[in-house]
Amino acid sequence: MTSATEASPHRTRLPFTVYALAGVMLLKASLLLLVVAGATLEHLRPILGLTMAAPLLDAIQTSEVARGLLLAFAALLALSAIGVLMRRRTAWLLAMVITGLFVALDIYGFINNSANHLWMLLNILTVFYLNQRDVREAVGAAVGPSADDAPVLA
Repeated sequence: MTSATEASPHRTRLPFTVYALAGVMLLKASLLLLVVAGATLEHLRPILGLTMAAPLLDAIQTSEVARGLLLAFAALLALSAIGVLMRRRTAWLLAMVITGLFVALDIYGFINNSANHLWMLLNILTVFYLNQRDVREAVGAAVGPSADDAPVLA
């Protein structure tokens, strides 16, 4: 039985890495919304450092289906970021799935020499933060004992 003075895990302050993860995910959602809103290559080139992505952006601008998919991914990223801040394990799982899809597309773009390196960096940061122990513990997805639970040899 817990005493009234002990803090509940849901009432403790979130670690910095959870906020960093949510920030990166919201940044990615915002960038996707810029593309959906019709930001052209000329607008995005200085912001994103785009080099070889011109055909992809042109295809997105002319396809309603592509813009709809990007809008859906932006919404899912934003919902997942908010869910992670609310300590929801399902939000963390959703972020893992979405990031896995984005990384697969990054690898495909890298192989075809059409990768956006800034987007790849954001995905790498997302993977890094998603796999931090304190993030996994905050959302209830930690596996195995932590270093604090290790036996002490006397």
